[in-house]
Amino acid sequence: MKVNGNTQIPNIIVYAALYAIIFGVSIWALIAHRESPTNWLAYAGMIGSVVAGVIKLAVHSWKQQRTV
Repeated sequence: MKVNGNTQIPNIIVYAALYAIIFGVSIWALIAHRESPTNWLAYAGMIGSVVAGVIKLAVHSWKQQRTV
């Protein structure tokens, strides 16, 4: 069996999976511990993951357009 090492997973899929995991863990923490006084940390993590994902994707897209 020959493995093609030149195949690359699109960045949008990698970023979506990464931030879906972070978002999912944050939601699970909110549901599992509804009365926790640290729920604001989960909300901050959710917002931070979305903002970081958008920034990372925007910077990557900008760099790709610049090199073309």
